[in-house]
Amino acid sequence: MPLSKPSPELRHIALRLAVTAAALVIALAGISRIVLPKHNQDAHGPNNYEAAHGIFAEPENSVDLLFLGDSETYCAITPLELWHNHGIASYISATGAQRLPLTLSMLNRVLGCQRPKIVILETNCLFRTVTPGTVARQTANDALPVLEYHNRWKTLRPDDLTAAPFSIGTADFKGYRLKTGVSAADDSSYMTPTMDSESIRSLNRWYLEQIADVCRSHDIKLVLVSTPSTVNWNMKRHNCVQQLAGELDVDYIDLNTGKNRAQIDWSTDTFDGGDHLNLQGAQKATAKLGEILRNSYQLPDHSGESAYRSWDEAYARYERVVNEGAAS
Repeated sequence: MPLSKPSPELRHIALRLAVTAAALVIALAGISRIVLPKHNQDAHGPNNYEAAHGIFAEPENSVDLLFLGDSETYCAITPLELWHNHGIASYISATGAQRLPLTLSMLNRVLGCQRPKIVILETNCLFRTVTPGTVARQTANDALPVLEYHNRWKTLRPDDLTAAPFSIGTADFKGYRLKTGVSAADDSSYMTPTMDSESIRSLNRWYLEQIADVCRSHDIKLVLVSTPSTVNWNMKRHNCVQQLAGELDVDYIDLNTGKNRAQIDWSTDTFDGGDHLNLQGAQKATAKLGEILRNSYQLPDHSGESAYRSWDEAYARYERVVNEGAAS
């Protein structure tokens, strides 16, 4: 028996529902544009992303090296040391406990205003669990940012109606978060040799492949980097990432072991027992990475260029803070 056609009344109801849904989505998109933060020095959102978002206030296409990842990244690498020693314009768009759906989202958003020659992905986030729920939340937040920033209506200002999102004020330290405390680590079993390899979840691998594809399509070199950590890094993870890098045809630099090892003193160079590096450790890790970048990658040296005068000014402020910390 053939199905009967919907009655005119049902068609009218369906049309009204579709129009209402479309109007709601348009309204939420407009509200999202308003509630998205404009000032990168403001604390906003659940993870205080302001340092990571500062890249959107940098001059267009001025950043040659982009760092992505979690807190291991923004504690281990200091872009202003790379600037001072090598003239490399780099920025860290890392966030605490960053998972790969956010990494991919951040990469795509940055590529709207920057064309980095190299993207460095710190590898600890490869092992952070990604679930369908994680993916759904990130997809929803990307489509309608009001879902993430709905509480900002309490602090809206006039420029929220006119300025572009994240366009006011870059982060002084280019995404680095300076830590000066000392809490020694137990490194007795750190990087113990083994042939075993840790596994990576299939969804995590899929996201890594998407990140690699985006980089490839924009003629960007993707480099995987493991920063020093006695808590988060070991040879099983090293072996896993080394194999992944080979399969994806991307470079891998492990600052924990081998010829690329940064000479970290785990009694003095960590502020939280080996989880993250303090300033002294970050300077050592950055020096080693800078040496590798200088010898193996063709990144421009912008030292002395008038367009990058603000970087010299940022380094002067950074150096002042570092020296004040050393003197205290």
